[in-house]
Amino acid sequence: MTTSKKILIVLFAGSWLLLLAWAFQGVRVYAKVQVAHMLGWHSGAVPEETSEAIALHEFHPESQLVPESPSRPDEPAYPLFEFHGHIFPGYEGDLTREMSDLKNAMFVDLALRTTTVEKYDKLRSKYPDKRILIFPGLNYDRLDEEGDPFQKMADDLEALARDRGVKGVKLWKDLGLFRKYKGEIIPIDDPRLDPIWDVCAKYDLVVGIHTADPPAFFDPTDEHNERFQELARRPEWSFYGEDFPSFSELLAQRDRLFQRRRDVRFVALHFAELAHDLGKARKLLHENPNVWIDTAQRIDELGRHPRAVARFFLDFQDRILYGTDGLPDRDKIEIYWRFFETDDDYFDYYPEHKPRKGLWKIHGLNLPDPVLKKLYYGNALKLLNISEQDFFRYIE
Repeated sequence: MTTSKKILIVLFAGSWLLLLAWAFQGVRVYAKVQVAHMLGWHSGAVPEETSEAIALHEFHPESQLVPESPSRPDEPAYPLFEFHGHIFPGYEGDLTREMSDLKNAMFVDLALRTTTVEKYDKLRSKYPDKRILIFPGLNYDRLDEEGDPFQKMADDLEALARDRGVKGVKLWKDLGLFRKYKGEIIPIDDPRLDPIWDVCAKYDLVVGIHTADPPAFFDPTDEHNERFQELARRPEWSFYGEDFPSFSELLAQRDRLFQRRRDVRFVALHFAELAHDLGKARKLLHENPNVWIDTAQRIDELGRHPRAVARFFLDFQDRILYGTDGLPDRDKIEIYWRFFETDDDYFDYYPEHKPRKGLWKIHGLNLPDPVLKKLYYGNALKLLNISEQDFFRYIE
């Protein structure tokens, strides 16, 4: 064997050994640092102090931004009407006291499981305070019975409106997305639901409707999905695939209902599922005078384009309701106040005890006082026909 061939063989084998070694992170980091040292670029970290990759759920970078004058309100500028509350199963706290601590004068419990007069009475006996309004859900148990289940659901709702004086009803995203009757998903604009809307019109019930989730929930959970961490943590929240209607189809069903039933007032919850697309949100409100929207669980989206969102709030200041989607949680709700009331930049949209949805931060809107008043309580009072006198008597 000639010397040149031996050299080629050695180079070939050596290259493969180098490639094999390069596959190990420690070798790569060590090599990069040593080359930098030799070139005189720096005298930085040694390999054992450096990592090329960190698990996403372990990645919690601490911002080095130092705000010139950070504002963190410890109470809201005005009293609150929580339009999108939930008394979760297992809650044993003192709701009235917690409301008072946060200047939360009134609270709507969107009580999906409260579907009959008997269930309403049981819940009301636990929370007799008139500051707490209960919006029941639809009694889908009727779908398993003989006869016309949709009329029976309407009858149950009418009993709650007539005999218990409820002011509204809550519809969840299962309607249109996966709630079935005789093996078929019930569309949101299904004409068979008309008896329910007739009851809502007759008793002037406000319909709070949750239609979908952010559009990322309808995309593959892969490297292109900006909510990958959230969906990887909760894979059951994904609605990607042929088993579910698309995001756009769900909103189209909902919007057809809004247009067909002008005699019913709707609140499209979660910013009408359009916090990411203000053009479509603007179109929705322009075309449907019977529709309002709320802010629950969408400041994470809204805070990414604060200048456009602030203009939107000014333009539709009479149609947006304050909501946070849950119980009075100070750590979470203070972030809402900071978002609405200040011009702070680049802060977290979630408290420390809540998981992150995606790798971004938000910026405050710094809304003017007249808009804040309408958002925090004024619009809800008008919508539900509650006087300011009745509202303010709950503020100490």
